[in-house]
Amino acid sequence: MKESRVEKHRSQRKVDSDVTRFWVLGSLFVLLVLAFEFFIEIPDQAQWLQEMEMALFSASFTLLAFYLLGLTFVFSRQEQAGKINHHVIIYSWLGAILFHLFLLINSNVNTHIYKAGIILFLGPLFLTVFHFITYLSALRDARREARLATEASYERTVYQLVLEGTKTYNEIKRLKEQYPEVEQMLRANDFYIKMERFILEMQQYLQASRFGRKDVELLEGHYLFLENLLIQAKQYPEVRESRSFRHREEGED
Repeated sequence: MKESRVEKHRSQRKVDSDVTRFWVLGSLFVLLVLAFEFFIEIPDQAQWLQEMEMALFSASFTLLAFYLLGLTFVFSRQEQAGKINHHVIIYSWLGAILFHLFLLINSNVNTHIYKAGIILFLGPLFLTVFHFITYLSALRDARREARLATEASYERTVYQLVLEGTKTYNEIKRLKEQYPEVEQMLRANDFYIKMERFILEMQQYLQASRFGRKDVELLEGHYLFLENLLIQAKQYPEVRESRSFRHREEGED
C-alpha cells in the first residue's frame, strides 16, 4: 500500500527533525569532549581521582538501572523504544562501568586515561538523553495525530447527524402539512416548538470550527428525538395508507 503525499511529507518532516536534533546534541557533545581534552587539566596523582572514578562508576551503574526501568515502562505502554537501538546504549553503559572499574583497580594511569573515563561516561549519557528526547517527541506527535484524527471523526459525525436530522425534519414538515393528525399531535404535545428549536441548534453547528464528544452526544439526542417524532407520525392510519407515503417508503427501501 502506497503512502499518500501527506504521509510522506509527515514522515520526512519527522526524519528531518530527528536528524537536526541529533546534530545539535552531537555538536554540543563534541564541544564538551574537546573542552575536556584541551582546556581542562587534571593533576597527576591527585587524591580526588579515585573518588571521581567511584562517583562516575556509581553514576553509570545508577543511570543504566534507570534506563532499563525506563525501557520496561516504554515497552509496557507503547511497545516501542524510540529511534535508537537500545542495545547500543546498554552496551555503552556496560563498557563505561567496566572501564571505571578498571580505573578503580589500577591507580597507575595517566591523566589522559582519566579524561577518557569522563568522556566514556558522557557518551552513553548523550545517547540516553537523545533517546528519551526522541521518544518523547515521537509520543507527542502520535498524541497530536490521534487528537486530530478524533476531531476529524467528530466533525464527520456532526455533519452526518445534521444531514440526517435535516432530512427527518423536512419529512415531518411534509407530513404535518398534508395530514392534520400529524400537526395536531405536534401542537398538542408541544413537540413542534421543541422540534424547531432542535433543528435550529443542529444547523448552527454547520458554522462551528471545532467539535467535541459533548457536541456529538447533543446532536445524537436531537436526531433521535426527530426520528421518534417521524416514527410516531408514520403510525397514523391515513399516513400509512396514503399512496405518496407508500411510494416514499418503497423508494427508501
